[in-house]
Amino acid sequence: MLKHLIKNMSTGGFALHGYNEGSLHQRLQLLKASDTFIECLNHISTLNNEQIVIADYGSSEGYNSMVFLRQTLSKFRETSSSPILVFHNDLPDNNWVKTFKTILEFEDSYIKLPNVYFSAIGRSFYDQILPNNSVHIGLSSAALHWLSQPISAPDNCVPSCSNNPEFKALVSKVAHNDLVTLLRQRHKELVSSGRLVIQFLTESISTAASTTIINATTENSFNKGYITEEEKKNITIPMYGRTIEEVQNAINEISDLYRAILFTQVGESRIPGIDNLPDEEKANYVNGLKRLAAASLKGVIQKAVNRSDEERNAIYELFIKEMSDFVDTADVNHWPQYHLLVLEKISS
Repeated sequence: MLKHLIKNMSTGGFALHGYNEGSLHQRLQLLKASDTFIECLNHISTLNNEQIVIADYGSSEGYNSMVFLRQTLSKFRETSSSPILVFHNDLPDNNWVKTFKTILEFEDSYIKLPNVYFSAIGRSFYDQILPNNSVHIGLSSAALHWLSQPISAPDNCVPSCSNNPEFKALVSKVAHNDLVTLLRQRHKELVSSGRLVIQFLTESISTAASTTIINATTENSFNKGYITEEEKKNITIPMYGRTIEEVQNAINEISDLYRAILFTQVGESRIPGIDNLPDEEKANYVNGLKRLAAASLKGVIQKAVNRSDEERNAIYELFIKEMSDFVDTADVNHWPQYHLLVLEKISS
């Protein structure tokens, strides 16, 4: 039956790629932190005239980090020739081949700058991943909304969207403990007066376009019989957009470890003027959003659906068709709110 359903089916004219092709909005928000990151580099250069180590936590396929670091390190190279080593970090099953090819082959890669080197570490950033007192600047953008463990909401596949008060309290506690754990791990790795630069997707992730798309796609796929009720329950994407108060509570808990340098809103939660874009530009934006949702869904479907590989792949294709159809008729002008946090390590 599944084979019959996907025969001659189109995903709506967009090619399914990965995070690099679907993360334009995240990239634009990260670039707004360029001046802040350059200031952190200048701060570190006053402490250290030798090698500067940058750790990029949750780098995914690398394009956003590469563009950001090219821009910031190019500016820094005007005043410093210190060797720079960049460590990219993500989970072991990240698409590392694509990461390496992106950094090595793109013309606008930071690796084209003099005296800059890179490496990669496949491990959860909730663990310590580098030696004590070895990192000068930590960077993480649009990654810390991913929780350390799968956690299924009783009424939705994305925890942030749940309306169940008991579950919301539970997932808020998990998110708090995750953030505190991560900040403690980074404190071990940072040198004295080293800095941690984080961009958060905050609470409006619960109504953001990508999350709404995933929820609607799951519900539609269940209603059309593509997945069973049990499989629907197993489809969970462990994302949680913390409130500003929740982030502040975590910072307060580790106030003996860090000095807060900056905590501020970045950009807007809606993209101004999307509806007024030329058709081609709007299509590129919408297709990028589809690619991002498709990349988020693939591994989730593989884990949630206990069937043959052929059937799992067929179900994924059906999901993508449902997702593409939904996006074409939905309001996709809304995105999560971002905040920028900069912490400086207090010597312990």
